[in-house]
Amino acid sequence: MTRADALVILLACGLVASTYAWLWSPGAPASQVRVISGNEEVARLPLNEARQLEISGPAGITVVEIADGAARCAASPGSQGICQSAGWLRRAGDMAVSLPNRVIIEVLGDESEFDSMNY
Repeated sequence: MTRADALVILLACGLVASTYAWLWSPGAPASQVRVISGNEEVARLPLNEARQLEISGPAGITVVEIADGAARCAASPGSQGICQSAGWLRRAGDMAVSLPNRVIIEVLGDESEFDSMNY
């Protein structure tokens, strides 16, 4: 291996590391939460006000909790608890979905974080 080969390898590693840091850096801070039930937006609320929402759906009631600049699915009628396991949604672009109840909880901000959906 020559010095030129080592330099090319070093530059390639640096390019990969800088691209990774640029694309997967935290997104813009979240400012709102949007709750969708079925095909319509039920609520769009600021994240800086603590409150609880009860959203009725075909399977029962989904409870959405907003506190400390984050939102979460506190309770859902789904048997597997996938909505609750999403945890607290803090960054723009984070979302939790209750499929049996057709409820989507999405955190909004000025920019969303880069993910595979950007393709």
